[in-house]
Amino acid sequence: MAYLSLYRKYRPQNFDELLGQEHVARTLRNALTEARVAHAYLFTGPRGTGKTSTARILAKALNCVNGPTPDPCGKCDACVAITEGSSLDVFELDAASHSGVDETREILSGVPLATAGGNKKVYVIDEVHMLTTQSFNALLKTLEEPPEHVVFVLATTDPHKVLPTIVSRTQRFDFRRITVDDLEVHLADIATREKIEIDPAALTVIARHAEGSARDALSALDQLSSLEQRATVDDAERLLGDRDDDALVEVFDAIAAHDVGALFTRLHSLVAQGSDPRQLAFAAMEHARALLLVATAPDAESLLDASETDRAALALQSDRFTPEALVRVMDLLGKAITEMRNAPNHRLLLEVALVRAAAPETDPTAGGLSGRIERLERRIGIDGPAPEVPAVAPSSGSSVPPRRTPNVADSGAPTPVKKKEPSTASVSPGSEGPSSSAAGDEPSASPPVAAGDPAQVGLGDIKESWGVTLQEVRKSSMRVWGLLNPSRPLSFADGRLDVEVQSPYHAEEMSVVANSNLVADALHAALGVRPELRFNARGAEAKAEPVEEHIGVVEDAQPVTADPVELVRKGLGAEVVEEKSNS
Repeated sequence: MAYLSLYRKYRPQNFDELLGQEHVARTLRNALTEARVAHAYLFTGPRGTGKTSTARILAKALNCVNGPTPDPCGKCDACVAITEGSSLDVFELDAASHSGVDETREILSGVPLATAGGNKKVYVIDEVHMLTTQSFNALLKTLEEPPEHVVFVLATTDPHKVLPTIVSRTQRFDFRRITVDDLEVHLADIATREKIEIDPAALTVIARHAEGSARDALSALDQLSSLEQRATVDDAERLLGDRDDDALVEVFDAIAAHDVGALFTRLHSLVAQGSDPRQLAFAAMEHARALLLVATAPDAESLLDASETDRAALALQSDRFTPEALVRVMDLLGKAITEMRNAPNHRLLLEVALVRAAAPETDPTAGGLSGRIERLERRIGIDGPAPEVPAVAPSSGSSVPPRRTPNVADSGAPTPVKKKEPSTASVSPGSEGPSSSAAGDEPSASPPVAAGDPAQVGLGDIKESWGVTLQEVRKSSMRVWGLLNPSRPLSFADGRLDVEVQSPYHAEEMSVVANSNLVADALHAALGVRPELRFNARGAEAKAEPVEEHIGVVEDAQPVTADPVELVRKGLGAEVVEEKSNS
């Protein structure tokens, strides 16, 4: 007998076997029990979630020798014929390949005819959104007043493309993505039945990569079962490549870090794996929406279609964006998608949109100016008071006291600085202003701390460069990168960095010296610092106080106050045309 693929062999045959769609199964069972079956249904949802299988189960329930019944026997002639696809009372039409009006009329011409022995004639139209307008119009009248012996089941992955006049004549059921936990249990059960040797961790990789589709998960398991040896995590990762969700997390890490190089590298990898640039743009827009949702409405989990692990990753990444920045990313992507309709090079438009998101200085529009101003505001602390940094005691023999962080007014705006009259203070070549020795008693404008200077790196710099740090870790070890995905820096004090990871297991694994050293090396590559590392499970309190401290001693005996005029001048490349006194 010819080999039968796993997703066909283990297709659900009754309502109890439906995976992750209990709300659909319960409603249909009640309708069958109470004899309240509608004349038309619309099944919507992602691929591989059981829409067509449910339509066949409904057809069995209606035509079973014991039917209509919520529990078809699966053994009578009608049930067997429907399972095998040979029933004369069940018609399946793939609208993707038969979308013409003539084909639709041909199918509908048999609607008035009596059944071939069953209780109901069931018409299943898959991917119904692919029908042409003329086909929809041909279907409309029949769908509105079908004969009593006919039931229509329309299935689609894009319900918004179905005409509202069609939707209004059906009962709609939304199929959900199957959770990772449910898929893992399902895959483990089938692997046991089929005697497939595979590591449990590899099943987790398959379940996460399937993104809620049982069919995709079973197809991947089918491929791994062909290996001569026991399938491992590495085998699964080599077969499946990167998950779209993980790849998008890295893309947005690059945007948050303003790392255009890493952005291009990640996009090239995605396109090389076969991803369509236009679909990537839609996926990136959805990711930005998810980040915005987590940042602004963290309790609205029902609006977020993601697993618990992915939600945790989104929650950590949302800390790196302001709502304004995310709306700007969505606006750039939306414009790119619109332009893709008439442009041949979709990849170029996607790259331009994301580069402008990562580097506002490359965007000549008003949105780009807004992005540059936002970056300046964040650097000088306009979006909120900056934390006080305790003084670092100077080393023995040193007469240079430590520098404090810029003072910020309670209103969120920088403390005004009195403009100094030009003086004869000397300026060293290449310097931005007068040396501190000529400053007198008045505080001078100070440029933002340079992230690459080991003597001035703080927690804010580490957070900004965390995405780049994870990229460096990934180059050395996919496993350690996986343990750190998601993670975030918690506190930085006394040269020690506390990092939050997913669970006690992840914290224990990352505390292994070899793994910790990889992160230290990555931090050194990204920022030029190598702090002591400590890993804490999510929810556990870090022992270190969450106080940011700069490493080393920095010159400046006076508190520094950020001059917004000076920072805008440097950040935007502007120049002062005229100065006017307040008097």
